[in-house]
Amino acid sequence: MSFKITRISFIVVISLLLVNCTSVEKYNYKLAQPISVEKLQKDIDYTQHKLEKLYPNLYGYISKEELNFKFDSIRKVVDKPMTSSEFYFVISPVIASVRQGHMTMTPLSKKLSKTEAKRIKKMGDGPLSQFTFEWENSKLFVIKNKSTKKNISLGSEVVSINGIAPQSLFNKYRKSVTSDGYNETYIRKGFNKRFSLYMTNEIGINDSLTYVFKKKDSTFTTVISRNKPEKKEVSKGKIVEKDSAKAVAKKPIDKAKLKFDKKFKRIYGYNALTKEYAKSLNFVKSDSTVAILKVKNFSEGIYSKSYKAIFDSIKKHNIQNLIIDIRDNPGGRVADVVNLYSYLTDKDFVILQPAKVTSKTSLFKWGLFRELPAVAYPFAAIAYPFYMGFSYFRTTKKADGTYEYRLVGSRKSKFAPNNYNGKIYVLINGGSFSASCILSSSLKSNPNVTFVGEETGGAFNGTVAGIMPVVDLPNSKIPLRLGLMDIRTINQTDVDGRGIFPDVEIQLTVEDKVKNNDPQLDWIMEDIKKKH
Repeated sequence: MSFKITRISFIVVISLLLVNCTSVEKYNYKLAQPISVEKLQKDIDYTQHKLEKLYPNLYGYISKEELNFKFDSIRKVVDKPMTSSEFYFVISPVIASVRQGHMTMTPLSKKLSKTEAKRIKKMGDGPLSQFTFEWENSKLFVIKNKSTKKNISLGSEVVSINGIAPQSLFNKYRKSVTSDGYNETYIRKGFNKRFSLYMTNEIGINDSLTYVFKKKDSTFTTVISRNKPEKKEVSKGKIVEKDSAKAVAKKPIDKAKLKFDKKFKRIYGYNALTKEYAKSLNFVKSDSTVAILKVKNFSEGIYSKSYKAIFDSIKKHNIQNLIIDIRDNPGGRVADVVNLYSYLTDKDFVILQPAKVTSKTSLFKWGLFRELPAVAYPFAAIAYPFYMGFSYFRTTKKADGTYEYRLVGSRKSKFAPNNYNGKIYVLINGGSFSASCILSSSLKSNPNVTFVGEETGGAFNGTVAGIMPVVDLPNSKIPLRLGLMDIRTINQTDVDGRGIFPDVEIQLTVEDKVKNNDPQLDWIMEDIKKKH
């Protein structure tokens, strides 16, 4: 009986592997095949129809006539069969012309079989992920180096990777990248964020890459290969680290401490990959009146617990100057922002207008099953009708025929009992986007708040986001992500299509990052010192 079960299990596993390999091969084969003109024209029609039916504020930054003209123009361009990759460069600039940063098209890349993916994971960090890059003044620089080649000094310029110059890559993909509105600060951040994706799309996944670096006036070439991480294993209550020299046994595991650490990491949103917390509070040693609250994103952590503990600590230490660092914060949950704002005001508040949607049923198109593992499908299928009913009745039709949906931020919220009422400084840059701009916009009218840095990448007046399903174009299969809610802040500016401007504009350079300098923070500390 046991032998029979084992044999059946073996056959099932082998069958699944074969199916996976076959489907991957089939996918990669189709990816390389030209698609007929007729099918590509249908994809263009499909895209335009989806935008007109589901996308609120479609004509916020572009007129209907201009957008129709762009769609008609690419219909004329598509006069011969194209691969999905070729078609991407035709249609994605039209999507970017809407100037809504949340709406994106992603180029399709070849898939890996499970066997190949497992092999690559075992071999360690890829030759692209061993560096942190910064795009500045149309050049790509290394600001962090995790490779074994320590002769690559920080601040080195990347001249080329496998013969591809970063400048040519930027020029190729630039028309597919947009901020919210007309600001330019997000563009370099957006390219920086997607650089590895674009490079992989061009050359595939490789075990080694040939880099050409430049430092001052000299250039040199080197090959960067996968970097296998050190192995760790748990044995008899001890953590044992293995390296090429020897194994070093550490102290027995403290289970109570381990449990506390797990809870702490969960509350504050610890990211094991970056080894950073989504929410963290640090007290400035040189000045006991100053604390720095760094919020990496509004997506991770248990915000209600983390902010309560953070502001309890701020009150306990009698902090008079709070620095909120939301540089490179891409956004996240509106509820997270609302909860944080409740600690920064002493009045009940509303920070958002009701979100605009295109119909009472438009929120049904939220791509429920796309991001879920197959095992969760049955549970999602049970929950989905309840969600549909909830969103339907929460969406109301106004007298002018438009529809709106009440978000958490568009209802009156109470201020937190232990709210902070001292001086606030907010650090922003082009990577401050989406929900971080909702916070910034809400704080901007407060006379006790000073913004330092550069214009945010997200818009002051709001954005189209909220629920953001991803739909695949029927024939080219290019994924299109689009927001379903036009989310507008209560505070508005007449300078439409621009971000939150700093009161004090200071740029961070590559040299600052390499030397771990922070002139933006330095200015704040100097300003605090002057006012003591």
